[in-house]
Amino acid sequence: MKTKALLLLIFCILFFSCQEKTKSIEKKATNIIIDKNNSQINKKRIAPERDTITIEYLNKHNPYDFESQLSNGYHLEFKYFQEDKNSPIEMCLNLKKGTKTIDTLNIMGYGAPHKNLGYIGADYNEYFAFVNSFGSGNPHDFKLIEKRNGIVIKSGFIVDSFKNPELLLYAKGYDSLMLYDLKKKKDYFLEDLNQSKIIDCMVSELNQVVKIKKATAKYIFIEIENHENKIITKKYAR
Repeated sequence: MKTKALLLLIFCILFFSCQEKTKSIEKKATNIIIDKNNSQINKKRIAPERDTITIEYLNKHNPYDFESQLSNGYHLEFKYFQEDKNSPIEMCLNLKKGTKTIDTLNIMGYGAPHKNLGYIGADYNEYFAFVNSFGSGNPHDFKLIEKRNGIVIKSGFIVDSFKNPELLLYAKGYDSLMLYDLKKKKDYFLEDLNQSKIIDCMVSELNQVVKIKKATAKYIFIEIENHENKIITKKYAR
């Protein structure tokens, strides 16, 4: 009996000793996994995300898409800039003559298409049409700007331009086709677009199908292509 009791005691001691070692090993393994995970989390927190887009990168890979030179020594200056190192990168267009900045025409975030920011739609002697385009389904907004001071003379949707004499064909809102004579500084109403029998397109399509064909001292001749692909020329007094 004493021998059996002794053997039972030894078995119990060995059994519980093994259990404790197993628990200890499992605990250490768990601690290693937790420590490893915590280490990875800490590493992620320590390494911040970096913005790889810089002004230098944009100047090299995304330069301005459009012509920037205007007549009589004027030009548009395009540039990317930051207000400070923590500010987002932006882009702007400035009207300049030589090194003198006359006006800032527009500012947008660097990710916007350059046609949204603006471009030269027509260049005249003392004025130019500054255009913003926001997709093929929209008419092209313009401002007729006096070069020497940046003052806006006219605005609307640009349709066409003519150099000699200096004329600008545009839509005033969605209902009026207008002609502006830059020399006379005079507006002419040409067509009510809602009632017109010869212009049957949307305002956003005007710049594709309505053109100034010819201009004299008394008349302007407008060429219009309708939905049947027929070209009509109409004469308007001026």
